[in-house]
Amino acid sequence: MQPSFNGKLEEIPFISIDNFSYERDHVSAYFLSHFHGDHISGIERYGLIKLLVKRKIYIYTSEVTVAIIKVRHPDLEPHLKSLALGRNALSIQTKDAEEFLGVTMLPAGHSLGSVMFLFEYKNQNILFTGDFRISKNDVAKYKHLQNNGEPIKIDVLYVDTTFQDRPSFPKRSEVVSDLIPHIKHWLADNPENVVLLSVSAMFGYEGACNQIYDEIKIKANVNEDDWKIFRQFPKQIYGVTDEESRILLRTRRSSHLPQVPLHNILTLDFSALHWTSPNLEEEFLTKESDNRISVCYSTHCGRDELMHFINYLNPTIKKGFPKDFKENNSKLTFYSIFTNRDGDAKENYEISPKKKKIVRKNDDNRKSSGGKRKLAEVLDW
Repeated sequence: MQPSFNGKLEEIPFISIDNFSYERDHVSAYFLSHFHGDHISGIERYGLIKLLVKRKIYIYTSEVTVAIIKVRHPDLEPHLKSLALGRNALSIQTKDAEEFLGVTMLPAGHSLGSVMFLFEYKNQNILFTGDFRISKNDVAKYKHLQNNGEPIKIDVLYVDTTFQDRPSFPKRSEVVSDLIPHIKHWLADNPENVVLLSVSAMFGYEGACNQIYDEIKIKANVNEDDWKIFRQFPKQIYGVTDEESRILLRTRRSSHLPQVPLHNILTLDFSALHWTSPNLEEEFLTKESDNRISVCYSTHCGRDELMHFINYLNPTIKKGFPKDFKENNSKLTFYSIFTNRDGDAKENYEISPKKKKIVRKNDDNRKSSGGKRKLAEVLDW
């Protein structure tokens, strides 16, 4: 899979982020925003393990992403460091010196465990969003991006531009609400009927499964490998199960499909790519056939949310990925029936400031503080 980002932050030359593909003599630390294929390029290569061992290099990421990697790539476990949401201070030994790097982890609203990284280095604030989806009404809730009620100074912003040419997307929670009647009707129509939630990536749809369970009290079945990850967060991700169910969550390339006749399967295709019109209309469910519905569901910002985020922070320098950021239409305003509604997230994104701790290479991974964590720490829904 083509990597979304080349890994390089020019302002912090001794780290690589969301890319493990290349041998780079300068790399003394890796950072990973979330576990999707286009952000983990090279993570399976044998040369990476050799490099991590030889240079005593670590991969820094969220606690949730650490849990995913431990299941998907157990050989990497000794080389993982989980960082808590909020402020962290790292000591990283490079070839020439010990470097001190401030890292603030912020929920990215994209997928399970996804985070943004706010780096503080040499009197600069560098924000790397990774893939993200933050509604207009939620941007101001990120307290670490504010100082005395005003946005902090962002010197360089590395920002996700995946759908910068799409004006807007509906709220995910409202899309799922509109799906509920279709799911109920299909399941009630025939006891042999099942519903297939067909998705592009395994992580990013946990909130949809929770919402479906809240409404109809049926959990979505996931395959065994994915259950090993989801079961670690039973209080936060309660809408999935490894037990038999009439609702299934599968990626489109999955071979673990229900052994029932096709006419008994209602397929719900979750995608943002299906909607190519520059002017998205309110009807964001399209019935393709009697048993297939295309669902407009985006885990990335549309142009309206993207521009609100950028204009709010007003960074000195903007660098887009996987596409260059388009300055020429940066001032466009979009009228959208979706963007004047309440924010997509129901959680409190305020993260209490923590006492900074120097995390050196010989430190053990941080332990969980125990107790029930906020849903936003796991789902970013």
